[in-house]
Amino acid sequence: VKWAKLRFTPERARWVAAERWHSKQKGAFEPDGSYLLEVPFSHPQELMMDILRHGAAVEVLSPVSLRKQIADEARTISSRYV
Repeated sequence: VKWAKLRFTPERARWVAAERWHSKQKGAFEPDGSYLLEVPFSHPQELMMDILRHGAAVEVLSPVSLRKQIADEARTISSRYV
């Protein structure tokens, strides 16, 4: 099991703070209004679907492997619309 650390924009923060991603999740508002969410995961594909539905309103801070997978998927998505 790994832990993902995600930062959501202030515009998306209040909705994400109300969501239940996992029973052991940890979340906190930052001074700028953004929201940091930490969730455990074992299958990156499942978590990626949840992350990607938030588009540019979320940034994967860690782990690096998940961040890279999201970045690769975002490039693939973008290439379909060029």
